[in-house]
Amino acid sequence: MGENVQPRIIGRPGTMLLGIGGHLDRMFTADADRAWNYTINADVGRFLTRHILVQGGIAGTGTFGGDPTLESGSGVAALHAFGGALWYFTPGSMASLYTGATYWSQITQRDGPDNGSVLATLGIQGALSSRASLFVEGGYGYSLTRNDEGLPTRMAARIGVRFKL
Repeated sequence: MGENVQPRIIGRPGTMLLGIGGHLDRMFTADADRAWNYTINADVGRFLTRHILVQGGIAGTGTFGGDPTLESGSGVAALHAFGGALWYFTPGSMASLYTGATYWSQITQRDGPDNGSVLATLGIQGALSSRASLFVEGGYGYSLTRNDEGLPTRMAARIGVRFKL
């Protein structure tokens, strides 16, 4: 089908999505002034059912602000892998709210044992055309590793474009 006659929907079972985006996040505790991270990421997702999308991806980060002496550990510039599942409320329409959970694991610049972070995610995705859609999402969660500063929390916000494959 041509671009003009294909339905402008988010997805249906079997639809693959390739996402490119970025976000800002910051790890923080009451005792430490951590830097803000900027992130460029790519993800791949597939609708397993009418509403459930599983996804995985990789993200690279850089930093600005915060404690300049931090060279490793949570909240520093690093390479991350992530994966999770999202529930789309109305994937058969031009726009859909979604929610889910994602697990993030820091691959580089680790400081001792690190069990990663789990984030609750809330977002919206809207079709720009039959092949491309814009997404905006936010997440909040916790590190699964307690350290000397307590249990670090993580906030994240992402914006980007997803393409149907």
